[in-house]
Amino acid sequence: MQYLRYFIYLAWNWDLKLAFFVLRHEIRGEKKYGQHTIGIDFLKNLNKAETLHASVSQPINYYTAELLFAQTYLEDVAGTILDMGCGKGRVFGIAAHYGFKHIIGIDFSQTLCATAAKNAANLMEKFNDVNIEVVCADAALYEIPPAVTTIFLFNPFDDFIMRKMLNRLQESIRRYPRNIKILYANPVCKKLFTDAGFTETYYFKKMNYLEGSVLETV
Repeated sequence: MQYLRYFIYLAWNWDLKLAFFVLRHEIRGEKKYGQHTIGIDFLKNLNKAETLHASVSQPINYYTAELLFAQTYLEDVAGTILDMGCGKGRVFGIAAHYGFKHIIGIDFSQTLCATAAKNAANLMEKFNDVNIEVVCADAALYEIPPAVTTIFLFNPFDDFIMRKMLNRLQESIRRYPRNIKILYANPVCKKLFTDAGFTETYYFKKMNYLEGSVLETV
């Protein structure tokens, strides 16, 4: 039933052909990574002020995520990956399969964080050497740890919050100089990063809607 509801949502809001394509990858991805993260959360448990700058919580499609994670290398997985707007924690499982040992997910919805924490616990049982931390906090106020070298974004909020997050990131880089790689799905605020000195090292777009960019401090 969840797959059917998700298919209808995609077909109604975007495109029937896209809905079939994404659903096929959803079924394969959930099975491959052993996860149950499909579905939309309209953040109805939050008040209007809390959701003013947020996007509807929708998991990154597996097709886009895998193309972005394919651009990570040994030096990337040696650091910590931060998933901004982690939702139910889909990216945790993908990151673990791609070799990341230290994963942090942040979301401002307590409901989503509770689900993400359960998924994280299941993954840590499966991957004994993987540590996953779920933080329920406002991304605009979150102090980015110096161990973070990779950040995953799936259009989690608008440019107002993104600017604040980027300022936090730049401050973290100034205090703890290091290279940062951004895996950015649906990169609507990409210009903020390029204007801040990030270089786009990879880009793809498929079926008009599936889009991703890798931005680095190189």
